[in-house]
Amino acid sequence: MTDLATALTNGADLKTWVLVIVGNVFIAVLAIRMLGHYAKREWGDMVTSFIGAVILAGIIYFPDGFITLLKTLWQKVI
Repeated sequence: MTDLATALTNGADLKTWVLVIVGNVFIAVLAIRMLGHYAKREWGDMVTSFIGAVILAGIIYFPDGFITLLKTLWQKVI
């Protein structure tokens, strides 16, 4: 419980804590959907769910690196 109390006193820690919890829920939902697509042999939908899960994992576990990647891509476009 002390980790939660510490996270609530600092906004950055709270953001990280919420991002990890919510992100893991979304990844679990995508994994369950992928299992259903695999069972039905819907390969395109399964691959799409996998790509979404990989992107979401990158956002959750490496937010600074993901922001740097987006900035780099944006600079290349402009």
